[in-house]
Amino acid sequence: MKLSVSVFGAATAMAFLGHANANSSYLGTCASNIVESLTNLLQNGKASLNFGQCTKDNSGNGYSAGIINFSTGNGDAWQVVKLYMHSTGYGGEFDAYTDDIDTYASNGSGSSTSGLSGFCPAWEKAANSTSNYIFFECQDDVLNSNYFSPAMTASNGLGIKFDVTKAAILDSAIVDGPGDDSSSLGGIMVAVANSINGTMTGNSGNSVMIYGKYHVDEIVWLKLFLQQREKVNPSDKPNVASYNYIIANNPYNWDSSIVALDSSGDKQTISCN
Repeated sequence: MKLSVSVFGAATAMAFLGHANANSSYLGTCASNIVESLTNLLQNGKASLNFGQCTKDNSGNGYSAGIINFSTGNGDAWQVVKLYMHSTGYGGEFDAYTDDIDTYASNGSGSSTSGLSGFCPAWEKAANSTSNYIFFECQDDVLNSNYFSPAMTASNGLGIKFDVTKAAILDSAIVDGPGDDSSSLGGIMVAVANSINGTMTGNSGNSVMIYGKYHVDEIVWLKLFLQQREKVNPSDKPNVASYNYIIANNPYNWDSSIVALDSSGDKQTISCN
């Protein structure tokens, strides 16, 4: 339901961020691999990355395609296509659709797919071409710039230490959008901050700083974040349920494998490899 691909607003971020914890960092290699697989599991039903998948988006965002369901309706699919078109590996797959994709991305046309009847075959062709690794890199680049980087910036600003918390923030950025409105990542985090009016203790071993004065146990904060996310985005319930399960049944940092719930509530083991 990515409502916006705008970068996580600096004004919103500074409204609740404290001081970066020295232990905060981007995800390590193992955790990054698990997060990618977990995100794909919750988005597409399979832990394995599928750069070539493309389907009509039932949530009203046109066509969804690639590793995190890039959408023609909100513009991130167009960002992937543009990067690919300017690469040395481009084979002309999207030439017939660029005007319409650009229009829908610019206007936020949402569910409209007029003129895009061949978009999914074109996406699948690019993913299966001899230059498919370039197309894959384009998807990774948009994922990193639109979602991963803003999510990790927000995580580090709060002093987040645990992989599970960073992953949950990233998942919200991808599914809800990294913007500032109440149902996007920024708005959710601000709502959580505004609900806190004092120190909140816990047993995780790390605390985050709210408004520069309230220390809140990181896992206590994460549970508040998940509650607020489901409150404003009821369709995120399977993702929230999976993260609550992960919190209760796995280490907070990931260096080998975790057990998570898929969107149907079934247990799935996800490993580094």
